[in-house]
Amino acid sequence: MGENESFGFEGVLGTALRSVRSELRIAFVVFVAVFLATFYALRLWVWPALARRLLETKAVVVAVTPFDVVLLQAKIGLFAGLLAAAGWILYRSRWKLRERGVSFPGRRRTHLFVAALAVGLFVGGVVYAYVVFLPLLFGFLITNAIAAGFQPTYSIVEWTQFVFLLTLVLGLTAELPLVMGGLVYANVVSADLFRDYWRHAVFAIVVVSSMANGSPDPFSMSLVAIPMSALYFVGIGCARIVEWSGRARRYGRPDTDGIDLAALDAAGVRAAPPEAFADLTEHEALELADAALDAGDSETAEALLDRFDERDESDGRVADRTGEDAGVPDTVERTASRMAAAFAEEETTEDDIGGYYYDLRFVVGSLRSKSFRLVGAFMTVVALVFTYLYGGGIGAIKRDFLAHLPAGFRASDVDIVLLHPVEALAFEMKVSLIAGVVAVLPLLFYYAWPAIESRGLARANRDVFLVWAGVLAVGLLGGSFVGYRYVAPAVVSYLVADALAADMVIAYRTASFFWLVFATTVGVGLWVEVPVTMLLFHHGGVVRYRTMRTHWRQVAVGALVASSLLPGGVLLMVGVGIAATLAYGVGLGILWIDSLGGRLVRATT
Repeated sequence: MGENESFGFEGVLGTALRSVRSELRIAFVVFVAVFLATFYALRLWVWPALARRLLETKAVVVAVTPFDVVLLQAKIGLFAGLLAAAGWILYRSRWKLRERGVSFPGRRRTHLFVAALAVGLFVGGVVYAYVVFLPLLFGFLITNAIAAGFQPTYSIVEWTQFVFLLTLVLGLTAELPLVMGGLVYANVVSADLFRDYWRHAVFAIVVVSSMANGSPDPFSMSLVAIPMSALYFVGIGCARIVEWSGRARRYGRPDTDGIDLAALDAAGVRAAPPEAFADLTEHEALELADAALDAGDSETAEALLDRFDERDESDGRVADRTGEDAGVPDTVERTASRMAAAFAEEETTEDDIGGYYYDLRFVVGSLRSKSFRLVGAFMTVVALVFTYLYGGGIGAIKRDFLAHLPAGFRASDVDIVLLHPVEALAFEMKVSLIAGVVAVLPLLFYYAWPAIESRGLARANRDVFLVWAGVLAVGLLGGSFVGYRYVAPAVVSYLVADALAADMVIAYRTASFFWLVFATTVGVGLWVEVPVTMLLFHHGGVVRYRTMRTHWRQVAVGALVASSLLPGGVLLMVGVGIAATLAYGVGLGILWIDSLGGRLVRATT
C-alpha cells in the first residue's frame, strides 16, 4: 500500500471516528440529563405521589439498608438514561441504516401511525395501572395483612420493584392488539387462528394475570384478566383488518417473476413455472384458493393447492410422520445414554435407555384415564389449605404459636412485618402446593402401579400405597403437633432470647418466620415419615432394604438437590438436606435391625 493510499485510509478512518465521537458526546449528555432528572424526580415527586395514592396511611415504606434509597434511585436513573441514549443513537443513525438497506416496510406515514399507536396504548396501560389497578390491589393486600395481624412495612426496594413491574406489565399488555396485527401482517399467523383459539387465550390470560399481580384471589385476577381479554378481542378485529388490507394489496400485485397467480385459471396455474410458487407462504396459498372458491372456480383452487403441495414435497418440507416419530425417541435415547454413562459404573447403551424411555412413556400413558382424579385431588387439597390460610388461618397460627412460647417470653417481643406486598400470599400458595403434592403422591403410585408391574419393573401389592397415604396423614399430623408444641417454640424462644440479650428490636420477615415455623413443625412430621415409609416399602415389597442401602449416595445427593429448590439461603438448603439424609440413615438403621432380627428367627428355626 502506498503512502497516499495509507494517508487516504487513515483520513477516512479519522473522519469516521470524529463523527462517532461527536455523536457519542451528545448521547452522553442525553444520558446524564435523563439520569439526573430521574434520580431527583423519584425522591421529590414519584415516591411521595405513589405513597399517597397506593398506601395512604395504612402502610409504611422503610429502607432496610443505609444505601437502599440512593442505589435504587441510581439503578432506575441508569436504566432510564441508557434507554434515552440508545434511542438518541438509533434516531441519529436512521439515515446510515437506511443507506445500508436496513429499514421498516411501509411508508413514513404508516411508521408514524404505528409509533403513535404503540405509545398511546402503552400510556393507556400505565394510566390504568396507576388510577385503577394498583390502588385497588394495595387496598386489598393491606387490609388482608392487617386482618392477619401483620404490619405492612414494605421495603422501598421490593415495593418499588413490585409497583414498576406491574406498571410495565400492564403497559406492555396494552400493546396486545398491535402485536397481533403485526403477526398477521408478517404472515406468521392468521386472524382465523386467533379467533379459533380464543378460549385457550382467555385461559392463558387468567393464568398470566394470577402470576403477574402476585395475588391469586378472583378480584385481583379480574382486574388484569378482564382488560386483557377485551384487548385480545380488539386484537382479533385489528388482525382481521390487517389481513383484509393485505389481501387487497397482494391481489393487485404481481409476484417477483411477473406472474400474477390471482389472475390465472386452472390451466395457467398448472402451467406456471415452479419459481412462481417459491416464495409463496401457506397462508397466501390458502388466501388465493379461498378467493378462487369465492369466485366459483373450485378447479383453480385445487390447482393452487396442488402446486403448493408439490413445491413442499420437492423441497423436502413435508416430513414423513413415521420417520419423525421414530426420530424423537432416538434423540432421547442417545442423549440419555451419554448422560447416564457419566454416572453409571457400567456402560449404558442406547438400548437400555430406550427401554427405560418406553417404560416411562407406558407408565405415564396409563395415568391419562386417571388424570381427572389426580388433578381433582390435587386441586381440592390446594384449595382447602389455601382457603384456610387465606381466610385468617395464618393469623390464627401466628397468635396461637406466640402464645405457646415458654414462660418469660411475651408475644409482643416478636413483631412480624411484611417487606413485600405479596409475601404472605406467596407463602400461603407455596404451602398449599406442598400439601397438594404430598396428598396426591400415594394416589399417583396407586394408579401407576399396575402399569409398572406389567413392564416387570417391580412387584408389590398396590394396596401398600393406600396404607402409605394413611401413614403419611397420621405421621404428618402427629409429627407436626409435636414440632408445633415443643420443637418450634424452643427454637424461636432461643433466637428471641439471643436477640433480646443484645438489646435488639425483633421484627422478623413474614416469609422467614413462617418458613422457620414450617420447617420445625411440618418438617418434623416429614422427618418422621422417612424411616416409617422405608419400613413400609421394605415389607410391602416396593423397595427392599438391600436396594435402599446400595443407593444411599444417590438419595443423599437427591435430598440436597431437592432442598436447594426450597425458598431460603444456603443454610436452609444444607439444614434440610442434612436432616433428610439423617432421616434416611435412621431408616437404614431400623431396617438393618429389622432384617437382622428376621435372619436370627430363620436361623433358629
